[in-house]
Amino acid sequence: MIDMVLATSTNIYCERNGMPDIPMECSIRTCASAGYEALDFGFVEMVKQPDRLLCDDWKQEIIHYREMADNLQVRFVQAHATLYDFCNPSADALRLDQMMRRSVEGAAILGAPWIVVHPSTRIKQGEAALDTHEMNVRFFQELADYAKQFAVGIAIENMWGKTIEGVKRYAIEIQELIGLVDAVDRPNVGACWDTEHGSIEHLDQARAIRMLGSRLKCLHISDESGPDAVHILPYMGRIFWPDILQALADIGYKNPFTFEIQHYLPGVPGPLVPSAMSLSVETGSYMISQINALKRNSL
Repeated sequence: MIDMVLATSTNIYCERNGMPDIPMECSIRTCASAGYEALDFGFVEMVKQPDRLLCDDWKQEIIHYREMADNLQVRFVQAHATLYDFCNPSADALRLDQMMRRSVEGAAILGAPWIVVHPSTRIKQGEAALDTHEMNVRFFQELADYAKQFAVGIAIENMWGKTIEGVKRYAIEIQELIGLVDAVDRPNVGACWDTEHGSIEHLDQARAIRMLGSRLKCLHISDESGPDAVHILPYMGRIFWPDILQALADIGYKNPFTFEIQHYLPGVPGPLVPSAMSLSVETGSYMISQINALKRNSL
């Protein structure tokens, strides 16, 4: 039995209350110092300054992060693409599409085999349009075909909440997510399950994970305790983790166990950040050990 690796998104140490964001280099170093050996690269955070992915020498920054990680003996096991509401194209559609594609190519430069991408909900006359599913299928087929040349897989993430128009987002329900992955029908397309999103929507997450089965390629693991406390460290919110860990064991999940806990550290004083980071590593290692024990018990 191969043990899964613990990973964290680089956004774990990014946002700081009342202060500028932490640079990517500092986040990578801090993660490595805490004991993380695998990372999920956040293109979302990188493009808070969009020109960084749109300038002519954009690849040099990505190569810099790859070289830094190699020196620190940390590897990138997945990435999170930029955000693009492709069903409702704006005047910036060409720029957003280019950043999406460069996220994919950037993931390849980093050595990340999977990149997580959000689906989109088409709004028409204040409601979800009937062709939302078809538009998502076409978009992800084209993106998957583009990503294939870089040997990168696309992991479509389960969504949460409503659009600014008050419309329930597409792919919140597990049936929609599975229907989308299956309709795209590409070998390099699977699903990413975000536990915080599932909790916000009061879904039966263990059932959803079992339904995904082998489609599940990536995880975004975090907890929540209400709208003002999301993407926090597991066991600090209201998610009942034993059921989720059991479901992951039941489907034989062996890909990275990845935290996305960007709201865990923003208020933690600087001197306490190292110990808080170490606690996150201990927590993730414990959760993986529980999954492995459940797998052994089922043999």
